[in-house]
Amino acid sequence: YCKTKHARGKLGSYEVQAIVDRAVKVVLEEDVQQIWLTSEDTGAYGRDIKSNLPSLMKAVVDALPEKAMLRVGMTNPPYILEHLEAMADILNHPQVFSFLHVPVQCGSDKVLDDMKREYTAADFSRICDYLYAHVPDLCIATDIICGFPTETEE
Repeated sequence: YCKTKHARGKLGSYEVQAIVDRAVKVVLEEDVQQIWLTSEDTGAYGRDIKSNLPSLMKAVVDALPEKAMLRVGMTNPPYILEHLEAMADILNHPQVFSFLHVPVQCGSDKVLDDMKREYTAADFSRICDYLYAHVPDLCIATDIICGFPTETEE
């Protein structure tokens, strides 16, 4: 049962232009070939500043030289559900790795609820089904928690 959110507190987003400027700077000045956008929950990016992850990713790839690639970090299911079509579009960009880390945590809705997760197993399946249908060669990584206190053999 992940307590990171409780330990770190409320999420806060940097402004899009600040991230774009930093990404371009390290690519040009330090010959970086990959930019990884990551955080405690990358999918929640921008909720506090009236933006969102697909918009940020588009702004970054639009500013990057062609030699650089972009990879996105973990996103919890509720946040990617808000932007499925836009995420599929940006994951198809030639400078974006077709990779996404979406933790399912458990296949039981009861256990997900006990974990205080804000999604169902069906939400996770919907994300995977949609993205696999719209992003060729997509790789989705996930996390599964085994042995949660209310989990049973069923």
